[in-house]
Amino acid sequence: MGTFPWKRSHNNSEVFRMTQANWWQHGVGYQIYPKSFLDANGDGIGDLTGITEKIDYLDKLGVDFVWLCPIYKSPGIDNGYDIADYRSVDPQYGTMQDLDTLIKELHRHNIRIVMDMVLNHSSDQHQWFLQAKQDINSPYHDYYIWKKGKNGGTPNNWTSLFGGSAWEYNRATDEYYYHLYARQQPDLNWENPHLRHEMHEIIKFWIKKGVDGFRLDAITHLKKLQTFENVDNPDQASRNIPGIEVFLRELKNIYDHYGVMTVGEVGAVPPESAIKWVDPQKGYMDLLFQFDHVNFGDNHKFDFATKSIPTVRKKLTDWQIAAAKQGNLGLFIENHDLPRAVSYFGSEEPAYRNRSAKAAGLMYFMMKGTPFIYQGQELGMINDHITSINEVTDIDSLRHYQERIKDGYNTQMALHEIAFKGRDNARTPMQWTAGSLAGFSTTTSWIKVADSYKTINVASEEKSSNSVLNFYRQMITIKKSDITLQNGQYMLEKTRAKDLIVYRRFDTQATWLIITNLSNLTYNYPLPQDLASQPYHVILKNDGYITGNQSKISLDAWGAVLLKFE
Repeated sequence: MGTFPWKRSHNNSEVFRMTQANWWQHGVGYQIYPKSFLDANGDGIGDLTGITEKIDYLDKLGVDFVWLCPIYKSPGIDNGYDIADYRSVDPQYGTMQDLDTLIKELHRHNIRIVMDMVLNHSSDQHQWFLQAKQDINSPYHDYYIWKKGKNGGTPNNWTSLFGGSAWEYNRATDEYYYHLYARQQPDLNWENPHLRHEMHEIIKFWIKKGVDGFRLDAITHLKKLQTFENVDNPDQASRNIPGIEVFLRELKNIYDHYGVMTVGEVGAVPPESAIKWVDPQKGYMDLLFQFDHVNFGDNHKFDFATKSIPTVRKKLTDWQIAAAKQGNLGLFIENHDLPRAVSYFGSEEPAYRNRSAKAAGLMYFMMKGTPFIYQGQELGMINDHITSINEVTDIDSLRHYQERIKDGYNTQMALHEIAFKGRDNARTPMQWTAGSLAGFSTTTSWIKVADSYKTINVASEEKSSNSVLNFYRQMITIKKSDITLQNGQYMLEKTRAKDLIVYRRFDTQATWLIITNLSNLTYNYPLPQDLASQPYHVILKNDGYITGNQSKISLDAWGAVLLKFE
């Protein structure tokens, strides 16, 4: 049940030791979107058996734990983040026995499992809500948030993150229920102690099944503004509201009692609040994901704002500093909600795709924290080039497209926005081979396979020593085998080059310098004065590294290099 100490042999050469306590601090995580990973039964939907079949792949990659996106019973309005039964496996993914087998086989390979847990809301098809909406006297009615309308309309001006009002009218009880996300995702009422007890028991259920940790979805939204007054800013209604710490500490007591790891989706929390969330003694979770480095656009998440490398550099550094002495960060550049990193941070041009994938990877991987890799990121997968709204499955992308058309935008511009930043980009099937359907399925696929699968796939990456896949394997090996890269201090290096991100990791034992060029320009980077006279070794580089001497490092477009100083 996630409490075993172990040591691991990787590639028959390196031996990694991980202790029972805080195992996640020195590990690497791999996020799996089950619906798109591997279809083992030929129905076009990825499943648990498919994941089990690829454990050897994960083992060879060198990851220490997998984060599994929701596999609970769900109508799939938001691809599983609308849960209809918290204690069951959705039949499209297999059976509970299939999950038991997966957990057992992962543990046999010394890989732990972290489950996605959606505590903020359920599906409107959950039995709790089906009873709650029919009868105001039902014990489940208060499991959700209900208010009477005002002046012939909604209770207040609160809005949904998916657009429009956050209130939906229910005729049977003549009330509105609150939903921060889609109307099919009613928010749970965490003010109700019976609801909290129920959610606590659900967490214990999965821990007893052998789960080693949880990724906590939308965790900053559990507390709502209890005055239910109108707000000037949507965040004032339901994000990090004072009093949420009561709910979070109750949950933390459970995690600590069973010794499981937690990583929270902590959006819109400022760096200066980081310690409040992840302090080892007083915090609410072990790791947090922050999104400052991947959020660009002033108006909405589909905004076509220009990516700013200086902003990325500053945002990442702000968080590194905030968590420098205590607390831990989850490091990432991709997940199931974001465009592919190569398409966003790098270049899809064939001449630069491989190189920029490595540069973006090295840029974040060696920072202080626990790196996460999203499925296909280790191949340098790119966005699919959506050409029709009929190819879009994501509820939020469809909502945004419809709003744009209603507002008078032409169809091509509306489609262009969601094609670039929509969530479907990360949800296309994992590209295993250049064969039919990218080796994901033998018959069909629930979502279109990306056009790039013939050139970007595991089979072809395995054949090349210069592949993105092998670069990621090397990064994992290096970070896990060096205590300085795990626990050493972080310091951003000053540079006038707007496209370079340069930082050092150091302690009394060693100094590492990470230099990455996130552009198609050429740069000469002068080494810091205190390092210029010290010998160094080039430990890892991509094809964009030109040369280096005691005074400067020369990088071509999308060049990246990892140096260790003696």
